Amino acid sequence: MRTITLLLAISFFPVPALAQKANPYIKLLGRTERLRLAFDQTSPLIPALVQTCDPKATAEAVRESGGYAGRPVGSVLPVRAFLETLEALAGRDEVVRVEATPPKQPVLDLSRPDVKADLVEAGTDLPFPFDGRGVIAALVDTGVDYEHESFGRKTRVQKIWDQAFATGEPPPGQDTGALCDREDILRGMAGCDSIDIVGHGTHVAATMAGSGDKYRGMAPRADIMAVASIDFVLLVESCRWLFDQAQALGRPMVINLSLGGHYGPHDGTDLESFALSAMTGPGMIIVAAAGNEGSDYIHLGYDPQGATGKTIFHVYSGFDVSSALFTVWHETSAELEFAVGVQTAAELDETEFIPATGTPRTFDLQDGGRGLGQVYFQPGGSPDPGNGKMQLDIVVEPSDIAYQGNPDGYIWYLKVRGTGEFDAWSAAAGFLTPPARFSERADNGLIPGDNHKSLGAPALAPGVIAVASYATRDHWTDHQGNLQEHPETTPGDISFFSSHGPTTDPEGTGHKPEIAAPGEFIIAAMSKSTGELSEGTKITEDEIDYLAMRGTSMACPHAAGVVALLLQMEPDLDPEQVRQILQVTARSDEHTGTDLPNHVWGYGKIDAHEAVARALGVGICAEDIECADGYRCSKENRCKKIEEGCGCGGEAGSILVGLITLVLILMRSAHARGHGHVTCRR
Repeated sequence: MRTITLLLAISFFPVPALAQKANPYIKLLGRTERLRLAFDQTSPLIPALVQTCDPKATAEAVRESGGYAGRPVGSVLPVRAFLETLEALAGRDEVVRVEATPPKQPVLDLSRPDVKADLVEAGTDLPFPFDGRGVIAALVDTGVDYEHESFGRKTRVQKIWDQAFATGEPPPGQDTGALCDREDILRGMAGCDSIDIVGHGTHVAATMAGSGDKYRGMAPRADIMAVASIDFVLLVESCRWLFDQAQALGRPMVINLSLGGHYGPHDGTDLESFALSAMTGPGMIIVAAAGNEGSDYIHLGYDPQGATGKTIFHVYSGFDVSSALFTVWHETSAELEFAVGVQTAAELDETEFIPATGTPRTFDLQDGGRGLGQVYFQPGGSPDPGNGKMQLDIVVEPSDIAYQGNPDGYIWYLKVRGTGEFDAWSAAAGFLTPPARFSERADNGLIPGDNHKSLGAPALAPGVIAVASYATRDHWTDHQGNLQEHPETTPGDISFFSSHGPTTDPEGTGHKPEIAAPGEFIIAAMSKSTGELSEGTKITEDEIDYLAMRGTSMACPHAAGVVALLLQMEPDLDPEQVRQILQVTARSDEHTGTDLPNHVWGYGKIDAHEAVARALGVGICAEDIECADGYRCSKENRCKKIEEGCGCGGEAGSILVGLITLVLILMRSAHARGHGHVTCRR
């Protein structure tokens, strides 16, 4: 991880003179109406990020064209603009690159003691207890039912920027959504009509900071702020706004991002990753879900070695976009071409082979006059400004007769020929559209997809802590008194859905994921505006409703809540310090094994008690300097109190330890990637 302060300029690769500026997705939005269904149809403005050497001039150009420009994060400017404006920005001298991406998707009575947060709140073997008091636990999610009992009799929810459903004025400096401030929230629905119709955000917030008796969060006295969204297209602006609120109050904040997507290079060089990394720093931490694609074959990568490889893939219907979106990346030295086709027992129709250096092409595939769908190729044409690799986006839009499971047996495939390695990911084309899946078939010379490198954005961003999921529950009794059992779940073991690392640049992003936390099945607050997500998941205790949910979305707030406990103890901890504490105190067992870190568990299972003890200088250690005043590192590698001979033992020593802040000697590294700086040509 890297240390950086707010608004510090971001370092980038040198930009080739002929490099592409607008990423292929922007160009695809101009070619296919189906992709544009992923965005708000009430507004023609497309959210994007612009890397610019002159944010002021670029912002003025966007506003003059009828768009919106937000506050820059270093050299990254968040905008919402007409599609033609985004394409025009790529022609401006001060603009280095313009990136748009598809919308992202949302990805504790047993889990709390498993993480040992109960020991931290009780102050067991600590100088004093910690419960998140004074820290702001924030989230960008589907909303928060701020009136739920899990958030206190006088709700601890302080502010909500609702970008989805609430009515009212937007926050100062913003042009969308509605702001519910503390006064509005205390007036109830008469003052703040923000709701959580999905229920995901309420559950996440309660896992992180709920204060119920039985289903209690990790940091039950932390205050809460939220950005409510459905598509998360304003992610950078949302996180910037949340950190601004914390700074104005002079308080530390951890932001939970239980969401993710797979469009991009998966190496942390995309503009969103850069911007999120840049805004973290002392007292400003971001924690993100690793992703739920651990059992889905959304990745494909190999070297054809001069031959032609073929892989089956499945596209699903009935959703907002119902298309496949593949993003392919390879080094400039590779010589590769790609084609898409349809078969039954035999191949029926196929596109031409297209290289990443080629020109945009569209193909209509047919079976004897029956339309099977359209295929769009959008090559980057030149090296990407962020990482110097070649990019090719492919969109497959099947007709109604050619989706997965069709009665005629139509099957889609991707062919790759040439030399050199590539990585391809299937990204969700819309908020409600699941990504296409590569097949695991390896018969008749077919090459299967895999679940490697399935950790998504923003978890792969440098400086953002990525959280994997393991199980703590496989059964419960629902609100109707029925026993719900899940034999596919093994308590203590990694969740089958938890996404795998590594990234494509582990040296730049750091090891991913960093840590694993409970994410299956977690019982936490149920929003009054939602229903059961599936039968048998609603639990009622003392007339209060809860939901049982699973996902890395549920693991992430466990880790974020533990970070809130650390920030209560030391408000100026930076991402690298937090990462080091979580890594060195992670625990292993028969499920994780001892070969850690790895790309499934990260460094192991999170341990809140050991993390807080380590940060205080009263936990595990390697040498005396890692222990608090009055403690020494014992031969058991734990900081033990010196009872005699130092004047700091006994009652006086206990008081002293209660007053000191942590003594940590941790490696600190810079946030900047060290890849060079933007070269601005006028």
